[in-house]
Amino acid sequence: MEDYPETRAIFRLVLESAGFEVLEASNAEDGLQRATGEHPDVILTDLVMPGMSGVDAARILRRRPDTGTIPIVAATGSVSARSLSHETRRWFVEVLEKPVQPEELVRAVREALDDESLDGHISLPESAG
Repeated sequence: MEDYPETRAIFRLVLESAGFEVLEASNAEDGLQRATGEHPDVILTDLVMPGMSGVDAARILRRRPDTGTIPIVAATGSVSARSLSHETRRWFVEVLEKPVQPEELVRAVREALDDESLDGHISLPESAG
């Protein structure tokens, strides 16, 4: 889930170049709907988006039986990943700081998948926040 089209486009290019299939959502609400309907292998979300935040979306996803085990990677440009509280960080397998280097993004997604697949499905965040 990512609200900035430019960021989504960059993430898509990087991840598809690494062999991943990418699904997009421009906000958390759309991301929740796609995750519930399409059950991606990994979810990539921005922390700060207009409307519902990536943190709120992660809480909802984690509490649902059908999406509760999907790894969620967050990306943020609004706060330092190190400054996030334990309460916030616990919803994610990793929090990346924007701008995210291509190799860092691919590594995070592969680690979230436990290196089991090069053909994961990823829902992108909607905000560069």
